[in-house]
Amino acid sequence: RYRPFQSAIRNPQSAIRNHLPYMDYLSVENQKALDQRYKTGVILVFVFCVTVLIYLLIARFINPGEPLPSAETWKRPVFAGVIVLGLIVVILRRVLMSQIVMRQATLRGVEAVLSKLLTTTIICLVVAEVVAILGLFFYFFTGDYQYSWRLGVVSILLILYSFPRRGEWKRAVITSAKEREGERVSG
Repeated sequence: RYRPFQSAIRNPQSAIRNHLPYMDYLSVENQKALDQRYKTGVILVFVFCVTVLIYLLIARFINPGEPLPSAETWKRPVFAGVIVLGLIVVILRRVLMSQIVMRQATLRGVEAVLSKLLTTTIICLVVAEVVAILGLFFYFFTGDYQYSWRLGVVSILLILYSFPRRGEWKRAVITSAKEREGERVSG
């Protein structure tokens, strides 16, 4: 009788080759560390979203002073700069989460991997927050609410893009734990 799960347990390499399910498990210690850091990342995303919403409310309820005379010429450079900042967030996240960059952290252990993942999230959140701050800044100097709400929406989208993906974090922790286990066995 054919039992795919039984063969996957006995021979994980054949399970991978044959695309049968094979599960990796985390130790309780690593699971607790992952849960704690992931929770911190989620809280940070929530806080950054709330601050962007506060910026939008500030712009909605506070009237700016006299607009600067050259404010009309700022529209294109500002929106081009926001596109560049958006690309920076996407590229930063991709580069900092790449296997090449994560390899060093993987060799140092689970805590180093989790620190790297949380640091990457924070960096992307800060750059996304800068977009909302620029929107508020240009609103106050130009008197045009379009800057505030458009850049605020872009900022929220970038923050949501930076949301930590639990599966990605879990795979990185599992890889790190396997590397450390491999070093102990061979060393």
